[in-house]
Amino acid sequence: MSSRLIGLVAFVVTAAIAWGFWSWANAPVELPDVPNAHVACTSYAPFRGRQTPHNESFVAPPEQIAEDMAILKSVTDCVRLYSARQGLEEVSVQAAQLGMSVLQGIWIGANPQNNQMEIDAALDVVARNPQAVKAVIVGNEVLLRREQSPENLRKLIREVKARTDKPVTYADVWEFWMKNRDLADEVDFVTVHILPYWEDEPVSIDDAMAHLRRIIDEVKAAFPNKPIMIGETGWPSEGRTRGPAVPSLVNQASFIRDFIPLARNLGVDYNLIEAFDQPWKRVQEGTVGGHWGLVDEYREQKFPLTGPVVEMPNWHWLAAGGILVAGLLMIAAGRRIPDHEIDEHLGREIAGWVSAVTAAQLAGATLLLSIDHLSLVNRGPVEWAIGIGLWLVSAVTAVVLARRWAGPAEARIQPAPVIEVLRALRRPLGIDWLGAGDGPRGLRLGLLKGLAAVAVAIAMIGLALDPRYRDFPIVTFLIPAIGWAVDALMPVAGRARTPRLRLKIEEALLALMIGGGALAVAIGEGPENGEAHLWALIGLVFAAAVAVAPRRSQSDSV
Repeated sequence: MSSRLIGLVAFVVTAAIAWGFWSWANAPVELPDVPNAHVACTSYAPFRGRQTPHNESFVAPPEQIAEDMAILKSVTDCVRLYSARQGLEEVSVQAAQLGMSVLQGIWIGANPQNNQMEIDAALDVVARNPQAVKAVIVGNEVLLRREQSPENLRKLIREVKARTDKPVTYADVWEFWMKNRDLADEVDFVTVHILPYWEDEPVSIDDAMAHLRRIIDEVKAAFPNKPIMIGETGWPSEGRTRGPAVPSLVNQASFIRDFIPLARNLGVDYNLIEAFDQPWKRVQEGTVGGHWGLVDEYREQKFPLTGPVVEMPNWHWLAAGGILVAGLLMIAAGRRIPDHEIDEHLGREIAGWVSAVTAAQLAGATLLLSIDHLSLVNRGPVEWAIGIGLWLVSAVTAVVLARRWAGPAEARIQPAPVIEVLRALRRPLGIDWLGAGDGPRGLRLGLLKGLAAVAVAIAMIGLALDPRYRDFPIVTFLIPAIGWAVDALMPVAGRARTPRLRLKIEEALLALMIGGGALAVAIGEGPENGEAHLWALIGLVFAAAVAVAPRRSQSDSV
């Protein structure tokens, strides 16, 4: 049996297994249907791409809002706004034409002049389109942001109530309503935000409905004479895990489909956050901030409101792409074994091929998931450049290590230490980097490994010190971490100036930063965050790969 035939059979078998795993992970999930495939109300902001409300000169074009409202008409008859400026005055016009209603928001901040312009703009919308506006919301989480005192907010609410006959309310997280109960005297109904994912003690999707029921009961008991509206609730489809709260498309759909009958049973009106994914929120809240919408940023509905839901609807393309990349990695490795040696060691050859193609399938899937991840997390040219650069480091690492492992042990040289790489980078490009000798090849390997190690250290420290809005970049660094860890266990050719098991101070510091950060992340995120623990494990594996020098081959260990 030839080496190529063994490799082909192993590849076909592992490809079938990979396809089966993708299919299993994305099996349709049955969920309760939303009656009439309609929700009561949903928050709306018109911003697309790089548009942002923080650009005060931006005005949403009327045709853009008309297009959005036509899309939303298919899933709801009500939208909640947070302002009446930047073109949003067009919303009530479109709503009136479509037979929809509007909860008109007034954005209240710290600046009195801006607040007055917001009030005037919103009341002008109400006066021009009274049939579309259902209520007015004076301020959104302004007490939570500490931009107004309860006393000043009370004055603003009174001013608005004096100028309109529409019901008036204020919206904030439920804890701040419980701390400022007398504010209910100023409003016609109490609007509370309940977001299990963002609670100080995050709530899992399995416990979310029980949590909502408990909070709604508490709010009703605190304000027995006021109607209650849930002004914001929902679940993110992408982003970092917080404690037991895991963002995912199926979890988002499950939350919405379970919540709507709960709200009906409890007799409370509600508004979901939100209509469309908002890319601009990723700047403030990380990946998770931009993925709360029923509809994605490209104006495609993310999941149906009836029938089964699939976690990754495009999984067929990702699976096929991963298998294709795995094949390219195997070709790049160029593993060749003489037939007479195969006959003598058939079992070992089969095991070698199975190991190689399995690693290639895992690497291919990881690289495809990394590309998908790039489209979700990057927020501008700089982040795209960094993301693509790190993806290239991962891809090149996969190719380099595949070729390295396919060759004989005596040909594998040890990556140069970080200090040697830094010294070489300070000199003009020349013999240090070019050529096929041990020196240039070791420097190139050392640079590749060092780039990944420094990037992992930066990501790990960031997550240890300021984790709230940072993702766990697992797919970004999975290949370098596991690849270099495995490489450290494999025999290599030695060099006189790099003694076996001698650890340079630079490597020791990098390993300490990565490993120490990994432990800090695991402890800080708590025992329920499986994603954080996987990231910490990757960090510890990478720290070991940095700290442990590869073994020399027997022929070179004298």
